[in-house]
Amino acid sequence: MKSQYTNSLTPEKYKLLKKYSLTLNNDLIWEFKHNKYHTVKYFSNKFATKESTLALLFNIHKLCYAKIKFFEKNIDKYDSYKYSFNDGFVKCPLYDMEFMLHKYSNIMIDIRNLQEIKNIEEFHKFCDHLESFEGTASN
Repeated sequence: MKSQYTNSLTPEKYKLLKKYSLTLNNDLIWEFKHNKYHTVKYFSNKFATKESTLALLFNIHKLCYAKIKFFEKNIDKYDSYKYSFNDGFVKCPLYDMEFMLHKYSNIMIDIRNLQEIKNIEEFHKFCDHLESFEGTASN
């Protein structure tokens, strides 16, 4: 029965769920189970189906709705990267992203560190700082 729900997801979303070892429970909630830790529930299957891969990734990293919407709207201004201890930063598909490179400023953003921005004013300042490079860059 659960396969009918996983089949409704895009391949990219499915790869994201697999990367984070999320499973669909009987209440149709995607969760992470580990024998030594409490089960962590992330989002409903309805959310997984309806929202973007970026929204799922940001939700896994506990980022707020404002951050999800800002980066969804501006995702074309960023390249997806992950870090490999052998190769350093390497471009990767969105589902595998750990870092975002802002194309105009060449600023590498660790998506885990976006959690540290706690209030909306601080987030607006961060966005304004990034956007200040966009008028002067030749990309």
